[in-house]
Order: sequence, then C-alpha cells, then structure tokens
Amino acid sequence: MANVKTEYIEKLLNTIQIENKIVKDSKNFDNKDKESIAYFRNYYIDRITKEPITLTQLKSITNNILTFWRESIGIDTELFWIELKENNIDFERKDEINFALEKNRFRRVDVGIGARKYWTVIKDFDSIRKRFSKVEIEKISLIIENDEKTRLEILKKCLRKKEIPQTQRLKYGECWAYMSQCGLLSKYFSKEEIEELHNL
Repeated sequence: MANVKTEYIEKLLNTIQIENKIVKDSKNFDNKDKESIAYFRNYYIDRITKEPITLTQLKSITNNILTFWRESIGIDTELFWIELKENNIDFERKDEINFALEKNRFRRVDVGIGARKYWTVIKDFDSIRKRFSKVEIEKISLIIENDEKTRLEILKKCLRKKEIPQTQRLKYGECWAYMSQCGLLSKYFSKEEIEELHNL
C-alpha cells in the first residue's frame, strides 16, 4: 500500500509540475487566473508533501486539479494531456469533444466558447487526429457552427422584440458571453445594436 501511495504521490506531483509549465507558458490565461492556479498548486503541494494524507484524499486532490482539464476544450487542454501521455501519467480524461459528438451539442457555454476560439488550431494537432476520424473532426466543426448560429438567432430575436423573455434570461446571458468572449459581437451587430443588446 505504501508503494502504491508513493507512486501516486509522484504521479500527482509530476502532473502539478506539468500544469505549472502549461499555465506559465500560456497566452490564454490572464495574470489573475495564473495567480489563482499558482496559489492552489502551492497549497496542494504543501498538503501532499507535508501532511499525512490518505490515498482517498490524494484522489480527491487529483479530481480537483483535473476538473478544468477534463471539462474544457482548448490549446492548453490539448497540450496538458499530450504532456501527461508523454510522461506516462495515466489519469483518465473525460473528453468534452466525445460528449459533443455523442449529443450533437456542447455540455456548457464555456466549453462551446473554448471550442469556437481554439478548434481551428487544435483540429490539426496529432492528438486530435489520432483520437478522432476525419468525419468526426468535420462533425465537431459543424457543431461549433450550429452553436454559433443558434446563439446568434437568440440575440437577434431579443433585439427584434426589444426584450428578453423571462424564460430566456439565462440563455440570453450565455449567448452574450459566447459572442463577447469569442469576439463575434462586432461581426454580427452594429455599435448601436450592441449597445441596445447590452441595455436589454
């Protein structure tokens, strides 16, 4: 049991180091995010190396660390899992791309945002080409395109009606966040329309 735990600790500490490198070199995390990740990384390293800790607690820490990497689509996410594989670290990946292929949609708006922002780059990664067929890669491109169109239509409908229906408030917020974070507002709307959408 001690050996299993020692190996697990080593694997987890290596994972934290890989996360550190990916985040530090990333252009996709802002300084606030980098500081937050660094804080938690140091907190977990202290817990793992300085406190008596059970294997169950280690697995809980692992899940906390891996949540972002399991629930996102992006350049850094792909690089993280590539690094883990190259270092023979076998933590399970719950791939959001698989979910999108199965359900024909993204699980949450933030996953859709990641896909919209980074898919044109990561679809050519070897890691993607090895995991998915050409047809599946094309299908993801289509899911992204349809996601964008659906969100655009919701905003246009609200703009036409000059109101956000009570039942659509959450969806409206998600659509606004999607268009805003993907830099698409000015592609589809005039300055006046953006102002009007903002004030609805």
